[in-house]
Amino acid sequence: MIAISSFEKMSVIHNGMEIEVMVIDIPVPCKKSNKALKAYFKFKYKNKIYSKNIKGKYCQTLKKNKIIRLKTNSNGSTFVYPDENLLIQYISIVILFFVGVLFLLKKNKEYE
Repeated sequence: MIAISSFEKMSVIHNGMEIEVMVIDIPVPCKKSNKALKAYFKFKYKNKIYSKNIKGKYCQTLKKNKIIRLKTNSNGSTFVYPDENLLIQYISIVILFFVGVLFLLKKNKEYE
């Protein structure tokens, strides 16, 4: 699931269209977030309400009723910040890949 979501986000970062959305609510601001409760905001795009996690540098800039820029894919199902970075997710995918390869090699040796 992480890998699919990351590939969708990567595609939007590189090929997505930039849009303007209106922040309509910030139910969990950065000040109240923790490991169990992530900061997020709700925004309106094409008369639908969506939510997105708040990344660190956006904590101070997000305000209710403010227009912000995001990027999305053609069907409006994935949203990213215009300068969003997925480095941690890429590293996670690579680590999971290598763990899987090591697991397969270990299982293969057991059958020999």
